[in-house]
Amino acid sequence: MDFAAYIVFKGFVWFVNLLPLHASLGLGSLIGSVAFRLGGKRRRRVVESILRAFGGDKSEEEATAIAASMYRNLGMSLVEFARFSRLDEGYVERYVSFDGLERIDTALEKGKGVVLLAAHFGNWELLSAALALKGYRLSAVARPLDNRYINACTEGFRTAFGNEIIEKKNALRKMMELLRRNGILGILLDQRSSRKEGVMVRFFNIPAPTSKGLAAVVAKTGSEVLPVYIHRVEGPRHRVVCSPPIELVRSGDRQSDIRENTQRFTAAIEEFIRRHPDQWFWFHSRWERRKKA
Repeated sequence: MDFAAYIVFKGFVWFVNLLPLHASLGLGSLIGSVAFRLGGKRRRRVVESILRAFGGDKSEEEATAIAASMYRNLGMSLVEFARFSRLDEGYVERYVSFDGLERIDTALEKGKGVVLLAAHFGNWELLSAALALKGYRLSAVARPLDNRYINACTEGFRTAFGNEIIEKKNALRKMMELLRRNGILGILLDQRSSRKEGVMVRFFNIPAPTSKGLAAVVAKTGSEVLPVYIHRVEGPRHRVVCSPPIELVRSGDRQSDIRENTQRFTAAIEEFIRRHPDQWFWFHSRWERRKKA
């Protein structure tokens, strides 16, 4: 079954690369729309998560519209990822704008490495590729996909522009080594952590178990943490925003500092989700573990 899924995936990659860019994005949007209409319980969970996060600030209709837009964006992002063989500096120059990249240069001048704090937001795969093509090659922490055939294919896409993948399991040592070499670390910190491996912080004012690894690493390396996100402006056009460094707490109380800094990381992610709520991956069970069917 894994190999059959891989063949389907490769067929999809082949097909979308035959199409012109705007036609392929139209197909991606259509795929997202169909997935939304057929979403059933999964779609309902997405809408409920949006309503829960925003409390009384969003109506049912608004939450449903956000969810539908998220589905379409994911469909287009899937197509863009499948077309990575066509990605080059000219494409990035034409379709991706950047704001604040000089902050990465400023952080690297200090010689302690820099962490780009990101999330499953916008087309996060395009974010790392575009940064590499702009000269900011990074090492990203990621968990391998369960399908080993598709995983090998996607890793090829992710590393094609000079980036490196750090396997999530036992990643802390490699993260520290990279930062001590004044490297660039990319990390997605918007998924639910186990209570054993994380700390409880507030995400949309709701307690959420969150990985404490990043806070522990930067406490030792002294690296700056820059929130970075990408959002779709329209069609193939995207905007990458690199925000000012997060002010870290270094009181000497290790556990307290880890908790407070993890809260600040989470607040930074929440801030850009609030700006563009239809760009975040609302499928995540961010607050409680869902029982598997």
